[in-house]
Amino acid sequence: MSHQSTRMSPLTALFLGVFGVGAVAIASVTSTVIYGLSIVDGKASTLIGLAENTVTSLPEIIESLPPVLADVFHDRRAPEYMDSVEVQVRFVSDTDSQTVRPVLTVTNKGDQVVSMLAVRVAAFGEAKVPLRDWTAMVATPLAIEDDVPGPLFPGKTRHMVLSRSHNLYGELSDDNGAAVEVSEIRVWTPDEPAKPL
Repeated sequence: MSHQSTRMSPLTALFLGVFGVGAVAIASVTSTVIYGLSIVDGKASTLIGLAENTVTSLPEIIESLPPVLADVFHDRRAPEYMDSVEVQVRFVSDTDSQTVRPVLTVTNKGDQVVSMLAVRVAAFGEAKVPLRDWTAMVATPLAIEDDVPGPLFPGKTRHMVLSRSHNLYGELSDDNGAAVEVSEIRVWTPDEPAKPL
């Protein structure tokens, strides 16, 4: 008795091929992801250990820096010192660009060195509607160039004309007003290391 073989239909062969390729792709991706996660886990442990060692040895690293750099880290946030700092803003005409530009006058009336001072300046138009606002660094731990003006010493006044990127188009009189908000203030503390924020 002869047995007659049946042929697979083309549609069945297509489905088996697609599902076979899909199964191989899923297995490949899964093994690749598992291998990648094991590498990331090993690297993450190494990075976490490095970060812990760096944080632990940070005071020694700071103390080993040259004095000009080490002093940068000897400061603390001092919101109570805001009463000793007076900040005024006015607008002057920039005839080259037909705009007005904010000018800051900052006076340190206290007895400490301000190592960092950031202010927010807002310009108001009609009905006290804000037209524009800016953030300006008025004091920084080191003096390098225009945007890094250096610390503000006791009893000193700093005058700053903000850069042209802070210009405001149109007429703006002093009557329209401006507001200044101190958003960050730090004072130099030479006898103690930097404290966390």
